[in-house]
Amino acid sequence: MGSLSKLFWAAIEKGVCDIDTNGKLRKLNADEKRQLLAILREHEDCPVKWSFRSLRQAIDRLVNPDKAKAARDRNHKRRRENGKQEDIREKYKESGKRKSANDRNNAKRSKATREANAQAILANKDHKEDTWDEDTLGKKATDIVEMIVEKCGPDGFVHVCGGAWPGKDLNEAIEAECFGKGRSRHAVFIDDTGRKFVRYRDVSEYVELFAPYSGTNCLNADGLEKRVQTKLIDMEWPQHRRMFVCKGKGSCKGKRDAKTPFPYYTCVLVCEQSMEQIGIRLATTKDHASKRKRSSSSL
Repeated sequence: MGSLSKLFWAAIEKGVCDIDTNGKLRKLNADEKRQLLAILREHEDCPVKWSFRSLRQAIDRLVNPDKAKAARDRNHKRRRENGKQEDIREKYKESGKRKSANDRNNAKRSKATREANAQAILANKDHKEDTWDEDTLGKKATDIVEMIVEKCGPDGFVHVCGGAWPGKDLNEAIEAECFGKGRSRHAVFIDDTGRKFVRYRDVSEYVELFAPYSGTNCLNADGLEKRVQTKLIDMEWPQHRRMFVCKGKGSCKGKRDAKTPFPYYTCVLVCEQSMEQIGIRLATTKDHASKRKRSSSSL
């Protein structure tokens, strides 16, 4: 069924509740599903070729998420064991449908990103924020490190990162960022019988998220992230207890001018248990699929 946006999930849930006279989530009959399907196909976040089967699966996930997840895991495991998963993947790849779908989805995401960035720049153009001096950065970083030490205890782990959040809720942005994206995903499950890479919602009951900085100055966001990471590494905080590797690698400003007011944040994730205790481990380069080579026709 693919990855659905938060807005589209909300539209599905609202549609199911609107059809029920009591405003509750329930399974719909065939006519009700057709009615809702027609409505959802007009939604701006509706995936290409959103189908009756896709809607049925989505409703199952909303009404009984635990049962739906168990069924997906069983089916995925069975397909992997009998080799059908690889056959399906190869057939889909050879048909050219995957490339077409990826191109459409990438174009859609790029357009949405450009629009969100433009709106964020316009909305924050008058929200100029002073850059912190070294003493201010040092004091704030020290307070955060003390909090990390207290929260993590002797075995827990930490992650410190930063980013931008145009067009999103702050909590939604940091939840999506804390375990990384794409080829920069930070953790995998030790038990690999189900999905491989870890997302925030998989471990939300064990971890805490904080945003010690949210504002419009990327130098403050980057500076605080780097300072906290540097302090922890200088304290010889071991690698198996932190998901970041370097001291302030990269920047959250992207291609924007550093002086442009834009919504930025610094995020801290803490867990009092070890990664092993909650069933995850740090991802390595071997966990990520190798980059696909460009075909000669595209050169």
